[in-house]
Amino acid sequence: MRFANLLLNKLAMLLLVAILLRSVDCRKKKKNLVDASARSSAADHSNTTKSSQQDRQQVWSLRKLQHTTLGKSLAKKPIPTKSCTFKVMSYNVLAQELLESHPFLYTYHNPNALKWDQRWYSILGEIKFHNADIMCLQEVQVSHLQQYTKDLGALGYKGIYKQRTGIRRDGCAIYYKESLLNLVEYVTIEFNQNNIWVLDRDNVAIVAKFAPKNDDQNEFVVATTHLLYNRKREDVRLAQTQVLLAEIDRIAYKYDPKRSTDHLPVIITGDFNLTPKSPVYQFLTRGRLKYEHLSNRTLSQEQSQYSNVTGKTLIPALLRITDNCQHHDLVEKRNRGVGDLSRDEELKLISLQHSERKLENRSRVMISEDMFSTGTLSHDLRLRSAYVHNHGYDSEATTYQNDWVTVDYIFYSGDSVETQRRSEDRLKLVSRYTLPITSKLEGMKIPNMALGSDHLSLVVIFRLDP
Repeated sequence: MRFANLLLNKLAMLLLVAILLRSVDCRKKKKNLVDASARSSAADHSNTTKSSQQDRQQVWSLRKLQHTTLGKSLAKKPIPTKSCTFKVMSYNVLAQELLESHPFLYTYHNPNALKWDQRWYSILGEIKFHNADIMCLQEVQVSHLQQYTKDLGALGYKGIYKQRTGIRRDGCAIYYKESLLNLVEYVTIEFNQNNIWVLDRDNVAIVAKFAPKNDDQNEFVVATTHLLYNRKREDVRLAQTQVLLAEIDRIAYKYDPKRSTDHLPVIITGDFNLTPKSPVYQFLTRGRLKYEHLSNRTLSQEQSQYSNVTGKTLIPALLRITDNCQHHDLVEKRNRGVGDLSRDEELKLISLQHSERKLENRSRVMISEDMFSTGTLSHDLRLRSAYVHNHGYDSEATTYQNDWVTVDYIFYSGDSVETQRRSEDRLKLVSRYTLPITSKLEGMKIPNMALGSDHLSLVVIFRLDP
């Protein structure tokens, strides 16, 4: 019995020693794992930091602030007392839901650069860097609005938002610095109109009127939009542009016999999903487009030989938007010398459908037939692009769509409708943050660790004189 007890004690001691040795071994292994994890984490952080630095260096080396010829001249002269200098940014920020629903577009991108937290960090950093007074954003995701409001509010911005109609969960936004500008009024536009086949898409726009704090009479209009992405439907983009310009005409109209125009200065920004060679771009910048002989849908002159042409009607007269991109009944009121109408009175005279208001049965003035279905569109806003686009045999780019192309724009109103020579009006382009040319963008992928979107931002500085 005594021998058995001694044997049991000895076995217990051996078991205890074995347990202690195993515990020490486990602690060593755990420490090794922790050390390995720390080294891996440090390596990942180092690689991420290095990748971010490389991306940032590549991006910023291609862009710089460039004064226009007029801007250089204005810098040498005293600034009028009530002039207002302000910076405008237009940026398609890429909705995260759209990114995640089209993963094939980002197969060869750095996966870390595609996460929303990283992208928002980069986007917000760019916003802080430019410190624009007005930001026009596209593809702002509804579920991220609270984050935009919080982070941009901390920077002094207040915002307007319009979600796309239908099932889409992103939209357009305009944020502005409350310290510099007053928001006078704004309207939103829904391009999807019942029973009009060329206006059956869920794109939207915002048109806002601002006034500088130092001169509340010196008003100007800013609009932003995101037109349809479908390379084969240039006709839809043209129709959407016609509607957009009609609403801008309504908000910007201000008769003043002392001025050369009946419109306030206008800035139009956004992702138009069209190139500088497209018919819609030519229409915007030249003020006129004869489309009846162009091919159906694509508006191509070459393809018109092999397909049906568009004909004289783009938007039917039932929408009562003229081929001069104006609301017919409002124009009739203006021509009869009727004074300024309230916005509520105006809404009774227009036929644009909107989910937030109800169309009423109303009496109509007789339609002037020569204002509709002429086969030619025109407008009176005298627009031009704030960017150059072409540089010899190379061209600027704002995004990658199989090739580097320009589809994002900032247009602004000038004073003359001459094709080649245009003088500035009260709204003067002082400088622009340059866009890179396509040959310098070879091999670059965006989003990356420095740029949070698959579009480049556009940033310009204007001076508004009284």
